[in-house]
This record gives sequence, C-alpha cells and structure tokens, in this order.
Amino acid sequence: MVEMSSEEQIPVLTTRLAVAVRKKLMVFVWKDTQFCETKELNIPDRIKAMAWVEATKICLGFMAEYALMDVEQEQLTELFALTGQAEAGPMSTLNSLYNMSIGSRGGKPMITKIPNNEMLLARDNISIFLGLDGTPTRKVGIEWSGAPEQIGYSYPYVIAILPKHVEVRNIQTLTLVQHIDLPNTKFLNQGKLVYVASTSQIYRLTPYSFSSQIDQLVEKQEYKEAVSLLDQIDAVLVQDKENKLISIRTAYAHDMFQYGEYDKALDLFQELDTPPAEVISLYPEVISGHLAKNLQDEEDQELDLPTKEERPPSRTSNKSRATTVGSSIKRDRVSLTGFHLRDAVTYLIRYLTDKRQKLARQLNGSSAKSSTASESTDLEKTLLEQATLVDTTLLKSYMMTSDALVGPLLRVQNHCDVEECETILMDKKECMKGLWTCWKSELGNQTDAPLRGVSPTIRYLQKLGPDQFELVLRYSRWVLEKDPKNGMDIFIDDLAEAETFPRDEVLKHLESISSDLVIQYLEYIIQDLHDESPEYHDRLVIAYLDKINFDRKHEESSFYNARRILTRLPDDDLFEERAILLSRIGQHDQALDIYVYKLKNYLMAEEYCTKVFRVDPKRGEDMYLTLLRVYLKPSNQQKPLIEPALDLLAHHGSHINASEVLSILPPTIGIQGLFPFFEKYIRATNRNRNMNLIVKNLLKAEQIQVEEQSMYYRSRAVKITDDRMCPQCNKRIGNSVFAVFPNGVVVHYSWEFVSIKENDFK
Repeated sequence: MVEMSSEEQIPVLTTRLAVAVRKKLMVFVWKDTQFCETKELNIPDRIKAMAWVEATKICLGFMAEYALMDVEQEQLTELFALTGQAEAGPMSTLNSLYNMSIGSRGGKPMITKIPNNEMLLARDNISIFLGLDGTPTRKVGIEWSGAPEQIGYSYPYVIAILPKHVEVRNIQTLTLVQHIDLPNTKFLNQGKLVYVASTSQIYRLTPYSFSSQIDQLVEKQEYKEAVSLLDQIDAVLVQDKENKLISIRTAYAHDMFQYGEYDKALDLFQELDTPPAEVISLYPEVISGHLAKNLQDEEDQELDLPTKEERPPSRTSNKSRATTVGSSIKRDRVSLTGFHLRDAVTYLIRYLTDKRQKLARQLNGSSAKSSTASESTDLEKTLLEQATLVDTTLLKSYMMTSDALVGPLLRVQNHCDVEECETILMDKKECMKGLWTCWKSELGNQTDAPLRGVSPTIRYLQKLGPDQFELVLRYSRWVLEKDPKNGMDIFIDDLAEAETFPRDEVLKHLESISSDLVIQYLEYIIQDLHDESPEYHDRLVIAYLDKINFDRKHEESSFYNARRILTRLPDDDLFEERAILLSRIGQHDQALDIYVYKLKNYLMAEEYCTKVFRVDPKRGEDMYLTLLRVYLKPSNQQKPLIEPALDLLAHHGSHINASEVLSILPPTIGIQGLFPFFEKYIRATNRNRNMNLIVKNLLKAEQIQVEEQSMYYRSRAVKITDDRMCPQCNKRIGNSVFAVFPNGVVVHYSWEFVSIKENDFK
C-alpha cells in the first residue's frame, strides 16, 4: 500500500505481513524498506484461514465463524452469528443458509478475494458473497456439488477443487461452466495462470480463447451465459466486442420470443433499438403483413455462427465435460395464436409506441445530422419508411386489442399507409367508415380543413399549381416549420407545378421561415433549373457569407460549395472564412499561411494541426511538418518565424520526422533552442526501440519453445512387432491402423476415442 507522509507529502510504500500463532495475530509493518513495528493482536479463537481484503483489513476464518480485523484500529467484527443465534434482519436468510452448512460437520473455512470489492466465504458446500465492510452483496450464493478443498479466482471464473473433480463457475451468473474430472487434487493457485496439484502431479488449466467460448455458448443457444461472459471481459480480448454483444443479445431476444417470454423479449428489443421490421416480422400476417415469415423458412433459418471448420474444438473430452444451467432443460416453442398472440401484441404496442417517439425525434433532427443533401434525403426516406411501418402496425395492433385507441391515433399526425389502413378499416366494421372518412378529409381532401400529417399534406400541396399558389403558401408554413427537409419537396421536387411557382414570392415566403431554406431554394433554381438571373446568384453568395459568419459549424453545413465561394470572397478581408474554405478543399498550407501571416494567430494554427492529428495521426504528422515549413520558409518574402517554430518543435516534436526537420531548419539556429525537440524525439525513439526489443525477445523465446517441442515430438518412436497386442481388444496390431497415446501405449485406431481410465496409461 502507498501512503503519503503527513510532513512532506512524499509517497511511502507500506508492507504488512500477518502471521497467525494460536489465538494471536502477529502483524509486521515495513515502510519502504525499513522495518517499522510489530503488533500482537489477541484473537478469541484459533485461526484456520485468513486473507487480506483491504490495505488494513484482514478476514479471519475460525472453526465456526468468520471475523473482519482492522489491524490499524485493532477492532474485530464478527461476520456471522453462531448456529441458532442469528437475529432477524437483512442477513438472517444468509445466516440460516450458512449455519446449515456449519452444522456438525465443521468443514474448514475458506476466504477468496474477488474483484469489485467482494470476498467469497465458504464452509462445506456453501459460499456467499460479502463486501469489504462485511455486508452481503448478493441475494444468493454458490452451492457447490460437494465440499471444496480449495477455492480460487481466475478472471472471470471462480474455481473450486472438490474430492473427485474441479468445478468452474461464472462469477457473475454463478452458472456451472465446466466439470473437470481430476480426483485427489488438493492445491489451487489464484491468478491468470491456474495450476491444480495433487500429491504427485501438477495440472495446468488453460482456457480456450474467449471468442471460442462465446461461439460455443451461442451454438448451444445459451445466450444469457454468452452475454454475461462477453459483458465481463475487456474489449481488447475479443474482436468487435460491442457489435458481437448486440448480435448475441438480439439472438437472445429472438429466443425468448419463440418460447413465449414476450415481455422480456420486447423489452430487450426496445433496449437494443432493434429495427421495427425485424421485430414485426416475428408476428403472423394479420400483424406483420408482407413481412410475415414462412414457418418452414423460420425453422430452417440458421444463426450467423462459425462454420464447422472455423469452430473451436469442443471442451468435452474423456477428462472434462462442459455444461450450463439451461443445457438439460428442454423447452417447447409457443404457437403464436389465440391468447398467446394477444399477449404478444400487447407488448408489441409498448415497443411500437416507444419506437414511434424515437422516430419522431429523429425526423425532426435528421437535417442537422446529415453532412450532404443526398445523405439527408436517404436518411429521411429510411426514417419515413420506418415511421409508416410502425404507425400502420400500431393501427393493426389497436384493432386487435382495443378499438377505442384507433381514433386517437388517426386524429393526430401519423404516417399510416393510406391504402393499407383504408382496407383494414373498411374490412373491420361498417362503423369504421365514418372514422376513415374523417381521417381522409383531414389528410388533405378538404382545403378548408386543418391538414394533418406531413407526408399527405406535402403530396396534396404538390398537386396545386400557380392558380392556387396562395393555398400552397398558407398550408406549407406549418409543414416547413415542423419538417423543413420533407417540406421543401413542395417547392424543389421534380414536378412541373414546382417549377412554375413564382420564385420571388417563394423566396419571400422562405425568408420568413429560415435562411437555410432560402439557400436550398436558390441552389435549386440556379443548379437544377439553370436560372442565370444575376439577382439570384448575388443573393446566394450573400446568403453563403451570412451562413459562414453566423454559423461557425461550417463543416456540418451542406448548403455551400467551398470552391465557388472562394472566388467571390474579397482579397483583403474575411481571412478566417477564407482559411476555413481552403481547409475544406484540402489546401492546408494556404490555410495555415493565413493563420500565421494574416491573422498572426500561432495558437489557432497549432490547434488546426492538432485537430487533424487526433483524427488521423499519420496525416497530422504531415500537417505539423507543413506548419513548420510555413514558419521557416514563408512564401510572401517575410522573415522566418524562428520562435513559433521552436515552440512547435518543443510541443509536438515527437510527432515530426527529425530528418525532415533538420533539412528545413536554417543553420543560424543554436543547438540550445533545439534541445526540447531532440529530447522529446530521442525519448520517443528509445521507447519504440525498447518496445521492439521486448517483442523481439518474446518472439525469440517462443521460437525456442516451439523448436524444443518439435524436437521432442520428432524424437519419439514406436516399434510395431508381430507380437504387439492392443490392450483394449487383445488382438494383434499387425497392419491395422493404430494410435499412440502420450505415454507410449499403442491401440487400434477405433479405440482412440473410447473413454479409458486415467490409471491405465500413467
């Protein structure tokens, strides 16, 4: 433990050693390398097990109980009451469970420190989880199949030695992951490399890669266990962890849905933000329509698992077998009809309602998220398709569960498919015709009614020509304010009516709503309609400049062409705007020249390079070198800027190629000014060199091990004589195909995979 000296605030390494001597606990303390003190603490019972759980706290195990000792405060706290003495309270259940295991057998106590500030205390076949303050952290503990001899932790599993085998459990779910037949083992270490030992042999337990373990769990459809394992391991230990986690959780949701757990399945789909089409397709045609899956196709559908050649070898062998909680439980799929269908649709409504709100927010903000007009159109089209599917399916779901909710859905802005919903409402009941007529009129058939629904309103207004232009202006305002991207289709879509609208009046109308819409419309009439009126070109340039001046988030804007605006900027003004545009078209040296010599803002120039370096380090290194050239080799006949150049090298010298720097530097610069640069560059180079040497030596050591192993296998030989017999079938080996075990025993090949007692080949 590292402590701070109160006088000088200097870190001090404190080491504590605890030794149990009968009913005493001896604590020896070193500070740095100097022995400091010895404490002798009286303990009420003989210590059978102990383990440090904090810097100053040690957990002690006695014959019939546990206690927590604070060696600094010299305070002993009992963790469990004796059998029959537990009082009612939050720990009473765990006390009862634990005291059952104490009983008359009196198994030895075991203490295991595990991550997340927990410790695992065991007696006989029961282990429970406690925090470092002695309070329980989980409602359930581990019930082993027998009384463990020892317990250890190896990320992310807890491992126990039992009399005849070893059990491996997931520390999070407590699921039995693997049962390994290793009789008479007594000793187990704790750490990354796990070794199990008996009185005569040592075994090393080497886990398969986490990717292989996860693939096996998914193959067995044990999705919950796969998610738990993947959630615990670091991202560097498995490729593309986030996407794999989403994929497995999605498969888990599908699995729960197939077996009737609709509530949990739809909650998980909602949490994962699964596309609505994927969820709706799970329902029969009455709900999903054209998305309905053929039952046979659904049964034949396979998960995206590794092929047979790509899958890891099974963990099952003659010495070990893998099992999980759900592996022995057989479940039957639930038929999605009758009560089950109605139940599933009820939870679908909850999912669709949440998805409908998310789509509404995305549609309102889609214009701000897209960098180009084409991306915006594609995103908008996708969102509208999803919104139509969600609202139409929601209508069908309401029709099945509660007709009273149909009216409120149709009376607010929605994206229901007009033709499909008309058929549904007409077929459902005659009384629905009135509701349909009301909704249809609100979509746009009556010009004096309040138009509802953005898409139907847009389609209606697009059909109105110049003769009804006032109606277009009147009813397009709320559409443009609500959904400007889709609303602009009224004026810029590829329709004859849009081309004939009076352009000055359209511009005046759009100016009262948004300057962005003005730019979009001016680009449309100049680029698409090829209008050459100077007035519109001037207005577009002015609009561009206003956009640049008042909206500094220029990279996100899709309303201007940088090369075209550069030709229209004044030569003696708007230098920062010119630098922004030069940066956008890749003229970085000219942009940096403006920051350095026009704006004289060296910090802004340096930040410009740093921003590029964070996105693309390789390109950023070139950018720093470009800035150095701008400082030292100005193109405008000015004097080189030595001080800013030295500051740049001092701050970012490790990112700039030294040979390039030396070729640029003028000979008049003294070595003292370059010292910070060389210091950083040499340190970075040495660090890379040392790392490469370490990798080289590790690879060399690995090569030696492989060569030794190869020599060992090459040196082995077996002689087959006429008298050589197979110990399993007691027949002559002869010319038959045979197999050789590691201990030299030769059997017929057909016996290689037969389970053989371990003692036969020792």
